[in-house]
Formats: sequence, C-alpha cells, structure tokens
Amino acid sequence: MQNLTFYLKWIAFNLIGFICGSYLGATDDGLISTFIPGVAGMVAGDLVFGSIIGFSQWLVLKSRSRLTISVGWIALTGIGFTLGARLGALLTYRIVDEWWQAGIVFGCFMGGSIGLATALELRKALSFSRFTVWMITSISAWVIGESIAFDAGFAQAGVPWVAAVIGVVTGLGLLWLWVNPFKYSE
Repeated sequence: MQNLTFYLKWIAFNLIGFICGSYLGATDDGLISTFIPGVAGMVAGDLVFGSIIGFSQWLVLKSRSRLTISVGWIALTGIGFTLGARLGALLTYRIVDEWWQAGIVFGCFMGGSIGLATALELRKALSFSRFTVWMITSISAWVIGESIAFDAGFAQAGVPWVAAVIGVVTGLGLLWLWVNPFKYSE
C-alpha cells in the first residue's frame, strides 16, 4: 500500500510541477520568457521550470523513510532540465529532420541530462546497474513525453499528458529500485 501511495503521489505531484513550471518557464509562452527576452529568458525559464518539477518531486521523495534526498534534488533537476532543453533546442534539428524523430532526440537530451543530474543526488543508493536502470527509465520517460509534446506542437494543452507519462514511467523506475532494495551507505 505504501508503494501505491508513493506512486500515485509521484504522478500527481509531477502533474502539478509540470503545469506550474510550464506556466512560468515555458520557452515560448511562459511568464519568464515574456518578461526576459532572448537566451537569458530561455535559460531562466528552463531553470525555473525544471526547479519547480524538482521541488514537486522532492516533496514526494522526502517522504520515503529509508531514502535521504536533500534539497539538492531541486537544483539538480533545474540544472538537468536546463542543459537538456538548451542542448536539445540547439542540436535536435541538426541531428534529424522529421518532427517525429525530433521528439526522440530531444527526449534523449532531456532524459539523459535530468537522469544524470538526479543520479548525483541518488549516488549513495545507486550501484552501476541501478544507475543504468535510472538512466534508461529517465530517457524512456522523456522520449515518450517529448514525442507527445512535439506531436501537440508544444501547446499548453499537451503539458498534462507529457507530465503524466513522465510521472508514470519514472515512478515505475523508482518503485522497481525500491522493490529491489538499495544498498544503503548510511
């Protein structure tokens, strides 16, 4: 029952974080990019967007009694989100031409950078094989999510779907890691 409660909270809080983060930090129509023009606005928006997602996730993660997650999760998620978004925006259409492929490539940038950044916070609990599972989970979640975002033309109406998919997939990855217990270094 505890795992189900965690999983449902994880999905719900991801939805909340994504919707709030998108409203404030979305590159094209977020409040931050409206008031701060150019690259500075995009970077600031990405940092806020990612940090809000990280904050909502941290609220759920900190409730796990055997896993110590610091507020560093918030900053790392913001940094990972920003790196993934900026690299994805810069390189995706240099790698592929088709929009349906762009979601896959952009998702790899996002999932890879966020997965790597958050793995730094989980490092005490992740062996190499668990790190690999976390990276595959993160990349898979973001590939599916960004494919939906590209298909929806990055419309705000698509944000809840992207958030739900990423929450469902990453939540399953976290549950798998917990059901197959961590080796804690406490």
